[in-house]
Amino acid sequence: MPGTKPVELGSLKEGQYIMIDDVPCKIVNITKSKPGKHGGAKARITAIGIFEPVKKEIVGPTSSRADVPIIDKRKGQVLAIMGDQVQIMDMETYETLEIPMPDDVEGLDSGVEVEYFEAVGRYKITRVISK
Repeated sequence: MPGTKPVELGSLKEGQYIMIDDVPCKIVNITKSKPGKHGGAKARITAIGIFEPVKKEIVGPTSSRADVPIIDKRKGQVLAIMGDQVQIMDMETYETLEIPMPDDVEGLDSGVEVEYFEAVGRYKITRVISK
């Protein structure tokens, strides 16, 4: 899948990101069981979707591979707020993007600087940097 890289389940930690059912998620809990008499160690990962607040779980051997989304954190300036969309300009490339209005970010207004990230071709504003 483009925009992802494979990693072993056993190497992941809480706070990192993982793809579960083609949904990029942030890991909120990991439990690892010890290897048994007839099998290897298992990892149970609970994660919440980055773009939609959906809870996802995956269970598998710690040696199995899973995809991790490549997240590109960037800075932008809000140009306009148009209903449920925020138009921002990237501070490096000067590219203009329309990103869905986040529910959990306070102080969004025209002219403010924001931090946003891109993962698997989707964008999300994470916080306001300056007013």
